[in-house]
Amino acid sequence: MKSILKITGFFHIIYYMVMIMYAGVRTTFARFWLIMGGFWLGCSILPQHILRMIRWPLTILAAVFFCQEAAFVRMASKKPKMGADYVIVLGAQVKGTKPSRSLLRRVQAAADYLKENPETKVIASGGQGPREDITEAQCIHDTLVDMGISSERILLEAASVSTWENIDFSVSMAGRNHQFVLVTNGFHMYRAIKTAQMLGVENVTGFAAKEEPVLLLNYYVREFFAWMAYRGRRQ
Repeated sequence: MKSILKITGFFHIIYYMVMIMYAGVRTTFARFWLIMGGFWLGCSILPQHILRMIRWPLTILAAVFFCQEAAFVRMASKKPKMGADYVIVLGAQVKGTKPSRSLLRRVQAAADYLKENPETKVIASGGQGPREDITEAQCIHDTLVDMGISSERILLEAASVSTWENIDFSVSMAGRNHQFVLVTNGFHMYRAIKTAQMLGVENVTGFAAKEEPVLLLNYYVREFFAWMAYRGRRQ
């Protein structure tokens, strides 16, 4: 067991180093991997009798984690229904007036869907956060127009500051009885769809944007903790 803990610890630290070389030291959630690397390496030097005591709690936690991650992956892999009334693009970070890489991928996915479904309208959803010069909704709008989507098809929802508000405000604007497609990143899709269902939206599917391979593991692990906290607040 000690060798497994050591390998796990070194993997976490190496992954942290790869991430910061790829995306910088300010990468969201990156420090988790460094901290957990130290934790696993620390566990590897514990006496055997203590390791036996913590083995089962760690096994149970791991089982819960992997079951939830499997649910994330299944939701991300599902295909959207064609011919939806509205696409809702969930906001993400804007850097000045330009979309972050995560948001750009969402907008590209939405543009692809809209080009295949010319009758579908789109709701650009997201307010203005720190270090953002425009609202996320306006950034989504401008980027969609640059990608060839007519401005007349785009509605702006520029007040929301969370996933819950993104969806609640957007479906309230459109009317809850329409057919919706939520566009977000794959790791975030499970939470988005569950939120829509909590809000009473029955006719909803998701269209997952492409992922960044290097950061994919980081985002899926981060989403586990985000979903646990989110579910706790909503219960």
